[in-house]
Amino acid sequence: MSSSIRLLVRADDAGSSWASNEGCLRACKEGIARSVEVMMPGAWVAHAAQLFNQHRDIDIGIHLTLTSEWDKVKWRPLTQANSLVDQSGNFLPLLLPRPDDDRPCLLESAWLFDEIVDEFRAQIELGLKLFPQATHISSHMLSHFSDFDPRVGEMVADLCKDYGLINDPLGRGLTRIKGYPDFPRDTKLRTTAFIKQLKALSPGTYIFIDHPAVDTAELAATGHRGYEDVHEDRVTCLETLTDPELKRQIDQMDIKLIDYKDL
Repeated sequence: MSSSIRLLVRADDAGSSWASNEGCLRACKEGIARSVEVMMPGAWVAHAAQLFNQHRDIDIGIHLTLTSEWDKVKWRPLTQANSLVDQSGNFLPLLLPRPDDDRPCLLESAWLFDEIVDEFRAQIELGLKLFPQATHISSHMLSHFSDFDPRVGEMVADLCKDYGLINDPLGRGLTRIKGYPDFPRDTKLRTTAFIKQLKALSPGTYIFIDHPAVDTAELAATGHRGYEDVHEDRVTCLETLTDPELKRQIDQMDIKLIDYKDL
């Protein structure tokens, strides 16, 4: 097999917690991840900047965020954006409605386009200030914000041009692979499934996205109804991405690990 298979492994949600910052760093330095997406409204974004600016070889994406999905930790906009928040001033839990999930979603609220523009500009400008090496934007809880509203997708594309950033290729046809099933949260089974899927790939460029994190009490307290085992999910994700056998198989299959700059 030749390096006609390219794989972009993306570690999401840095900035949201200490556990995520450390997990994303380890996924890159010890594992197969090559890009880290940072949430600018996150409480730990300053720590993320301190951490990743010591490792400028790691590709950074500005992870545009309009939600606050966890029950016990909340994020707020960087701007005055009354149409994007709940009565406490926090982002809503969801962007789009979900089956069997009655939490409020932004799409069904009276959101204002101009407030999203201002908020995204603020997030991008903070991202470039904290991470001068940032190359691209990506979308939190969506493949791309065009899935939320085509006008927002077009606006994001315009902002990328304004700031010289790559508009996340996941929203432009890059093939996403699942890697492993959601359940069970078992490192050995996930690693085996990942290797099996990689062996079945045809030549092309693919993206894999997940949320590695280290084991902390803070992470164990993170979750919401229907996703109470965030801790088990994200710790086993990190263990999978850093698994020696997975790395060995990728080398053996001559799969080229890439980042956004390579696109």
